Amino acid sequence: MDLAICTYCDAVHRRAPVPGRATARCVACDAPLYRANKDVAAMLAITLTAAAGFVVANLFPLLTLTLSGQQTKATLGAAIVAAWDRHIPFVGVALATSLIVAPLVELGLLLWILVPLTLRTKPPGFRYVMRFMTALKPWRMVEVFMLGIVIAIVKLAGLASAVLGWGAFGVLVMVFAMGSLGSFDHATLWDRVAKVKPEMAREVRP
Repeated sequence: MDLAICTYCDAVHRRAPVPGRATARCVACDAPLYRANKDVAAMLAITLTAAAGFVVANLFPLLTLTLSGQQTKATLGAAIVAAWDRHIPFVGVALATSLIVAPLVELGLLLWILVPLTLRTKPPGFRYVMRFMTALKPWRMVEVFMLGIVIAIVKLAGLASAVLGWGAFGVLVMVFAMGSLGSFDHATLWDRVAKVKPEMAREVRP
C-alpha cells in the first residue's frame, strides 16, 4: 500500500493520483503532502541549471559600485573576507556556510542521486544522502541573500552608482531553480530506487 505521512501532524494518508501540477494536502491540518510532478529527468535538468548558476555566482561580481570615478566590485568571496577582516568571524562563517557550502553540498548530493536514477541505476548510499539533504536544507539561505542584494541596491542608489553583475544573475538563477525543485514529488526518488532494485539483483545473479 502506498502511503503518505504528514510531516506536520503525522497523519497517515493513502496516496491518490493528483492531476497536473496540483498538490495533495493533509485532511487533518491542510499541510502539503506531495505534488503531482514526478519527472526525474526534469529534476536533473533544473539541478544542472542551479549548479551553473552557482558557478556564475561565485566567479563573477554581484555588484559594481562606482563612486567619484572609482569602481568597486563586490563578490561572494569578498563579502566573506570583509566580514572576517572586520572582526565578525561568526558572520563570515554564516555567509560561507549558507551561501557556498550548503548549496554546493546540496547540489552535489542531488546530482549524486539524480544522475544514476536517470540512468535507472541505484545511487550509492541513497537512504543516507536523502536524510542528509533534508537536514541540510534549512542551512541554505540563498533567497535571503538575494533579498539583501536588492535592499543594498536601493540604499546605495543615492550614494553611488550600483550595477548588478553576472554574479547576481547567477544567484537569481539559483533561487528560482532550487525553488522549482520544491514543486516535485520527492517520494518519486524512493519509488524509482525501489523499481531498480529487482533489475540490479538480476544483473548480479550468477
